Amino acid sequence: MPSAVSELYEPLIERDSERIRGAIAKFREEQSAADLFLAVARFAVLAYTPSQHARHAVLAVLSAHDLREDLGEGFDELLIECAIYASNSRQPWSEPPIMEPPSAEGAPEDLRTAVASRDRLSGERWLASRMGEPDLRLQLMTIASEDLEDMGHKVIVANAAWRLAQILGEKGRFAALRIAVWEMVSYSGPRSQLLPTTGQALDALIARCIAEKGSIESAHGVFLFDALCDDGPEGMTGPVPPIYPLARDYGQCLKAHAVAKRLRARYPAARIDEFVAAVRSNLDSGPTYEEWNFA
Repeated sequence: MPSAVSELYEPLIERDSERIRGAIAKFREEQSAADLFLAVARFAVLAYTPSQHARHAVLAVLSAHDLREDLGEGFDELLIECAIYASNSRQPWSEPPIMEPPSAEGAPEDLRTAVASRDRLSGERWLASRMGEPDLRLQLMTIASEDLEDMGHKVIVANAAWRLAQILGEKGRFAALRIAVWEMVSYSGPRSQLLPTTGQALDALIARCIAEKGSIESAHGVFLFDALCDDGPEGMTGPVPPIYPLARDYGQCLKAHAVAKRLRARYPAARIDEFVAAVRSNLDSGPTYEEWNFA
């Protein structure tokens, strides 16, 4: 398995889309779809930077996992697009991937100290010192929700990082949770009030998204709402997402299908299908970001 993953990662590191397709086909001759997901997810986590495409590549991978049962044989096809997106979003000068946490020596008592000074290493040391604490998710989400700058990405990424950490297991747990810290220390905005997670609040967010024909900004309001929700019922199956180059809309259409699956179960009276249709229309007729911010 390690050698198979190394062979898979070589074209990913080189950002060679055609070789990625061939490498995945070869990988799947002997490994399962679940193994492929883990390999792609770990690459996306290790390639993460707090940039638009890199963060959304991670979110797209998690969304693919949420929709794996709905997709059937299409799961492999979607993982190919996730792998290409993560590969292309990785900056060529990225630091070598580090799976293990740094020393916790000198860790601040409060992550807010590292956030205020935008000190990534200090934030990583704080995380290393808290890895065994049972309320770690609450600590991360509380601090992330104090700053909703950039459409609430601190909350969205922190929630995704926590969920991925549970999926990837102990080997990838610190690497997954680290992306939440990196996101928090990379920028700052004014202190925010916690948004309500009521059916009425969701209705307003969906109405805006429909009115704006699935614009990036309006859809992120729904994504932020979803990230702020506590764990709820299992998701409910809906329309299968299209398979497409995810950079076109930052993976937004894919994410909308995954979010909709959860929200259908939590808020059955909400206009979920109309929300998904609006985001799909943005994919078809809205601006494309395929060539934006790729080096």
